[in-house]
Amino acid sequence: MAGISNTGAHVLEVIGVAEGRNSGRDADVLASWRRCVNDHRLDPARPSAPRIVTQRELTQHRQDSEELLSVARHGMEDLYRRVNAMGYVLLLANGRGVTVDSIGDAQLDRELRHAGLISGSEWDESHVGTNGVGACLATGQAITVHRGDHFDVALTPLSCTAVPIHDTTGSLLGVLDLSHLQAPEDKMSQALTLEVMKSCARRIEMANLVRRHRADWILRLHPSPDFLDVDPIAALAIGADGRITGMTNNALRLAGPGRPLIGRRIDEVFACDIDDIPRLSRTQAQVEGCLEMQAGGRVFARSVPPSAPPPRRADQPELPQPLRSIHGGDPAMRQLALRAGKVLDRQISVILQGETGTGKEYVARAMHDASRRRGSFVAINCAALPEALIESELFGYVPNAFTGAHTRGKKGLIREAHGGTLFLDEIGDMPLGLQARLLRVLSEREVLPVGATRAEPVDIRVISATHRDLAGLVAQGQFRQDLLYRLNGLVLEIPPARARADLEWLIERIAAATDGQPCFSPEAMALLLCYDWPGNVREIINLCELVSAMYDGACVLPDHLPGAIADRTATTRLPASTVSEDDLLQLLVEHGGNVSAAARAAKIDRSTFYRRLRKSKIGTVA
Repeated sequence: MAGISNTGAHVLEVIGVAEGRNSGRDADVLASWRRCVNDHRLDPARPSAPRIVTQRELTQHRQDSEELLSVARHGMEDLYRRVNAMGYVLLLANGRGVTVDSIGDAQLDRELRHAGLISGSEWDESHVGTNGVGACLATGQAITVHRGDHFDVALTPLSCTAVPIHDTTGSLLGVLDLSHLQAPEDKMSQALTLEVMKSCARRIEMANLVRRHRADWILRLHPSPDFLDVDPIAALAIGADGRITGMTNNALRLAGPGRPLIGRRIDEVFACDIDDIPRLSRTQAQVEGCLEMQAGGRVFARSVPPSAPPPRRADQPELPQPLRSIHGGDPAMRQLALRAGKVLDRQISVILQGETGTGKEYVARAMHDASRRRGSFVAINCAALPEALIESELFGYVPNAFTGAHTRGKKGLIREAHGGTLFLDEIGDMPLGLQARLLRVLSEREVLPVGATRAEPVDIRVISATHRDLAGLVAQGQFRQDLLYRLNGLVLEIPPARARADLEWLIERIAAATDGQPCFSPEAMALLLCYDWPGNVREIINLCELVSAMYDGACVLPDHLPGAIADRTATTRLPASTVSEDDLLQLLVEHGGNVSAAARAAKIDRSTFYRRLRKSKIGTVA
């Protein structure tokens, strides 16, 4: 009866506030209640728990939130290390209220899932009512929604403290939320949590400003000189022309009410100009400078000089050589390289998805070589290791941990990858029991060797690969959903060899890297380009090694090719005359304008395809 009574009292309080009656709750909570009833038409008597989006939807949300994930991940991990013993869970939501990342105690998995405090939960205020993430998104302001502050009575055990995260132009990227399953009754217990979260958001925005504006001066600001180098309250990026190019969100207050900052000259905001900025740097100033603001008041400032040359234009992205070398112009691989380049030095896990043999390890190694990580690249084939050995191989063991163990112990592959990259190939084949241990390694960034009593910290970048449908394995109970959420930061689809527009480049590159460097005649190459390559890159490598051994130094002719390739092509290749102009157009549409792929599908060479296009005047594809 007490539960029913409490529910009824909560519903009556919400309705009363919506009708204009007073309540002792914070003004931002009351404003949210009124929005929920009057604007969103929500009923406080009807539970509206957060919806959990599908795995496909979550993948799309994460891909759309790459900037947010790259901005926030390091700050999230640093914050969680400080609060992980207090029962909190840390959520990162995008601008639509969907949790795209989360860090929590794996032992509380069931409770967190029941409360919706997991990746994939949707917290928009118009659907769930008053909650930390939803109210923060609605107002753009930090907020603590504590227990009975929640609109939905089912959420009243929770305490949620949420802060906004902005990009360097002031646009809202998402929300960082720290929630507790069973917080104390007194809301004042969360006052320190709110200040910690605000400080964390400032540091995240500061790190993003420094990263994105390496070619500009950074002006760090604080009302007190004692905190400039510890936790500046705001910061600005200033270009060589003296105009403001970026900011942390707190800097808006410097401009005066309703006035923008981006694009304004520094002398419009402060009583100084661009020539004064270097004098505020540590190399030229013995003490922090004090700047008068044009809007009134003063602030202490420290300038940091540019750390990089001006960035290239957006239409000429600069990629490290290892990533530039993974393709020869194929559009899908070019886009993959660009997306991979954005997360090279971020603690964002990557899944490489594609058919067996498409070169997933090659791409993973290229990402490692292109990054700043100087540790080892350690590749583990989760399908090849015997289940009885995989635990000791991955986690290592202490001396004499079990019968047959080496007296000196074993470091383990995860610790071998410390400071580098851990590549988990065929992750979908990892036994369920070990998935739980791997999840703990990724969550806590530490590994417990077999037989040890104390965990050891590890700094690893994880790249996984699979040809299987991980979401389907989760539905079948063969793969942990929480591990998938942890691994599934950025999904990169590697196209099969038969779909690549740079197939000829790929074959020639593999041939050049093969002992003997086989050379294919134009006729042989034409046959290779028409073959479907079910074994993908791996099959191309095998072919190159075979013809190099069999025909050392000789140019490879059609008769030298394995029968499976020659016979398949001879029986399936269509004469150009049997393919109509309408067929060509349909193939071109189906392959997204990729002429090479469309020509292979038509079983004609690229030049013939072009010639037929021009003759029929279907298009003018270049």
